[in-house]
Amino acid sequence: MRVTVVTGAGSGIGRATAQRFARQGFTVIVSDINETTGEETVALIRAAGGQAVFRRLDVADAEEWETFADSVCGEFGVPDILVNNAGILIGGGFLEQSGADWRRMIQVNMMSPLIGSRTFVQRMVAAGKPGHIVNVASCGAFLPNAVAPSYVTAKAGVWLGTQALRAEFGPQGIGVSAICPGLIRTSLAANGSRAGVDSESSAGWARRLDAGQQFFSPRSPDRVAAAIERAVRWNLSTVPVGVEAWAAWYGYRLSPGLVRRLSGLVRMPLADKAVELSGKVLGGLR
Repeated sequence: MRVTVVTGAGSGIGRATAQRFARQGFTVIVSDINETTGEETVALIRAAGGQAVFRRLDVADAEEWETFADSVCGEFGVPDILVNNAGILIGGGFLEQSGADWRRMIQVNMMSPLIGSRTFVQRMVAAGKPGHIVNVASCGAFLPNAVAPSYVTAKAGVWLGTQALRAEFGPQGIGVSAICPGLIRTSLAANGSRAGVDSESSAGWARRLDAGQQFFSPRSPDRVAAAIERAVRWNLSTVPVGVEAWAAWYGYRLSPGLVRRLSGLVRMPLADKAVELSGKVLGGLR
């Protein structure tokens, strides 16, 4: 029995990835903090003839990772593939984001993939079993900016941590890949927040940003799921998804200073205006 574990599999990239591996014959452990959406993913997989079970997981809780891993390995054996996909979005300038915002972002978007990787790699090594770890980062890892500094910092940490893991455990038969998507139609913005404002304003900002994301993002989560499958098949190190992601990847490698200056031109006042305008325009089209 081949087993894949996918975090944040209740929607978006995680759901598409879970469905793709289920179609490949894997038993998929669908994990998410949202039990309702997680069970929906399981139902979709089973309806299509695949095998899946749901296990709730708060990826920000290191102790839950241990309990989760023990449960999965005890019932299904050490998994063949782990896809760390769960993540959040917090918008707002560097100083607008509070210490709590920064800690939450780092814990969920950076530490959880690294802790998850460590938890399962430890069991792969102990079992002498080859496997593959996939960490979903972002092209934001190569775009230092003034509108989501905690997000890009966390994603940069995920990318570098993935490379460190690959360097150490690649020779032991454990593949490690970082996926760096560009603009994708997911619920990331809808579930996001705007730092530095009250909760009502933050919710409105997230709704408008989500409307823009759904309208302007050119790719479905299936594109990222396909990139994840390709990364596992060929043991690829870094896989950008989308033209803008490839541009960010090569641009940052060629001239980090230029990329930093260009991305730094977009500040929160301009970003807020763009979000407000897109909300008005798209609202008028409905």
